[in-house]
Amino acid sequence: MPPWLIALGGLTAALIAGVAVAFDPKLGIAFVAACAFVPLVFLSLPLALAAWIPIAWNEFSHVLGKAPLAGGLLLLMAWIGTRRARGTVVAADLSLRVARVVFVLLLVWVTLSISWASDRSHAWSEVVNWYFAGAVFLLVTTVATTPARARLVALAFLAGALASIVIGLTGSGLSTTADAIDLATRERFSGGAGDPNYLAAGLIAALALAAGLMPSTRDPLARLGLAGTVLALAVAMGATESRGGLVAALVAIVAGVALARERRAASAALAVVVVACSAIFLLLSPSGWERMTTFDAGGTGRTELWRVATSMWEDHPIAGVGIRGYEHESAAYVLKVGNLSFVENIAERPVVTHNVYLQQLAETGIVGLALLLVLFGACLVASQGAARRFQAAGDRAMAALARATTVAIIGMLTASFFISNSTDKRLWIVLALGPALLIAARSSSHPPAQPRLDSTER
Repeated sequence: MPPWLIALGGLTAALIAGVAVAFDPKLGIAFVAACAFVPLVFLSLPLALAAWIPIAWNEFSHVLGKAPLAGGLLLLMAWIGTRRARGTVVAADLSLRVARVVFVLLLVWVTLSISWASDRSHAWSEVVNWYFAGAVFLLVTTVATTPARARLVALAFLAGALASIVIGLTGSGLSTTADAIDLATRERFSGGAGDPNYLAAGLIAALALAAGLMPSTRDPLARLGLAGTVLALAVAMGATESRGGLVAALVAIVAGVALARERRAASAALAVVVVACSAIFLLLSPSGWERMTTFDAGGTGRTELWRVATSMWEDHPIAGVGIRGYEHESAAYVLKVGNLSFVENIAERPVVTHNVYLQQLAETGIVGLALLLVLFGACLVASQGAARRFQAAGDRAMAALARATTVAIIGMLTASFFISNSTDKRLWIVLALGPALLIAARSSSHPPAQPRLDSTER
């Protein structure tokens, strides 16, 4: 493009931004952000994906509005447009092939479940969320396929976690559309993730990835920044006062120490620092400490929701009640499951199951749950396969990141026992990092072949 045309476009955009800011500051800021993001999408899809991940981290915030959806759609369009330019990847391992096939089958099954759902309009909206999560999985597994890009995605995930903390500190966390995500969480720190328990699940994954990035960070200032990030994430973890997050964090710590190999002592030391930071914060907050150490205090009704989900599955074992059907069918099970202390969460103001596995089981039956579990397992196997390949190639830094990704997946999947986060973009970003790292490991050990010359070129 000629320079004068670029200058004219910049001047026009500046004028529009000035008018928009005068009319509505939020609109002006959104326009300026779009002016920065749209060219980035066309210049570098990996950088654009990294810029979008912090936005996806905070999709329930007042600050961002429809930006996560708009940015995701633009990324998907750019991905489609550059598919041929990326070419084919190296031959896939079994875990990669399983992940791809099972993911397609899962989306097909979830879509088919609309036909037997009681409320098809709500079912369609949930299926749209599933396809959006699928697009995120597709983007990460096909774009973050080199070591540098995988590190970039991990850093973007950390940036999203920090941005969520900042949004929470400014008091602009929850949007009105996210008020019903959890049961009673108004006085706990929720950041920009929409809910304290959802925030805690993401923070666990972010802490694991921060630990995995340490070996590849040589610059002293960068290492200091990572250390400060770990401390901030640990304190925010304590501020969520999430008991499900506590359980998931302990499981992730055990997994991290077990998988650390030659860095086991360093991993254990980091775990001690994280636990100490969270514990110190809770000790300074008596109500938070009481909540975390007394599991029957205040009661959230999760066990009753789980009983309803189990009973629902027993009546519909193969196909379930249809996607998004749990909330619409739960009232019919009030009398069937016996005495309930939190009946309003089932009959009067129905909420989700607060367990992704039981939610999937109740709504899509044993078929849907089996597909979901196989997909989770394939991503875990892929991340561990990547760690072995990087270790065999002598790339210990990337091997550490791959093992950290395994820990991040384990942590988020454990947290999923206490939240219904099946379409959480952060979950699918972390899951997709496993297959992406395996492709990166194979690509690194199999350099591209030189093109063959025909007779005329010879």
